[in-house]
Amino acid sequence: MISQPRRRKPAPAPWAALAIVFALVASAWLNRALSSPHAQVAVARQQRSHRNIPIVYSVEPVNTPTPTLPFAIGETSGVLWDLNTHQLLWQLNAHTPGPMASTTKLMTIYLALKELPLNKTLTVTPNAAATSGSDIYMAPGEHYRVKQLLYGLMLASANDAAVELAEAMGGSTAHFVKEMNQEAVKLGMHGTHYADPDGLSPQSVGTAWDLSIIAEQDLRNPLFRKIVDTKEVSLPHNPIVRNLNGLLFMDPEVTGVKTGWTTAAGFNLIFTATKMIDGHRVTLLGVILHAQDGFPPEDADAMKIIQWGFHQVQLQMTPPRHPV
Repeated sequence: MISQPRRRKPAPAPWAALAIVFALVASAWLNRALSSPHAQVAVARQQRSHRNIPIVYSVEPVNTPTPTLPFAIGETSGVLWDLNTHQLLWQLNAHTPGPMASTTKLMTIYLALKELPLNKTLTVTPNAAATSGSDIYMAPGEHYRVKQLLYGLMLASANDAAVELAEAMGGSTAHFVKEMNQEAVKLGMHGTHYADPDGLSPQSVGTAWDLSIIAEQDLRNPLFRKIVDTKEVSLPHNPIVRNLNGLLFMDPEVTGVKTGWTTAAGFNLIFTATKMIDGHRVTLLGVILHAQDGFPPEDADAMKIIQWGFHQVQLQMTPPRHPV
């Protein structure tokens, strides 16, 4: 029996190999763009309607025009997101950096929730107890559980709690600040630089865009959502600690998040609000920065932005009416 000669497989054409490589690179880039929150090169937008049309993602440039607010506000920078669709509803100088004040603490609590056991007991250090500004009156040698410090950090904007948590994680505030900046880079917060864990330093600077990134990361944690939606809590040596976020007391739709003020930063507010619209639970995330007239006017600005944002979402959900 004569064996037939084997046929050689034809070598793949060079263009086919190049096409495969290109497809792999494009796929990796797209996955990264869609998975990173508020990516600098793209925003993942989810199209949605009351008819339950399947979700469709499209990649949009960050500088896509957004509507302007139909009213004046006292802030010089801000953003507003529909968190359900990841749609950017409004932005104003969103990438302009400036001092962050106590909104800095959003990174402090982000790392604490990742690294510290909630029931771990910490002994207050002299350095933490001596921290100036907003505090929960901690004294050297007193004991607090991590969870208690997290409530103090967010509700009372306690600088002493921020330093205590920072030292517990980093061994020193300097080492912890280094970790804060490393995490900011990982999250794509390219306009942010931290100089302390509490925001007292005017050298802790960031943008409205970046603050929305870290706020969204925090909001993925159920305990964080519970803390920032709490109006009052009792802590050691502090029978009543009241949340400084006045919005929580103005509208039941508001669910957080954080205030911040220093002379350099002005008045700053990060907020969330949730409402049912056409059978859909809609959550807005907003950031407004650098007001000069106090929190009552800023709270009023936030309320107007929230109602405007919900109206924009409702308009997008309502199908166009065609003449019969």
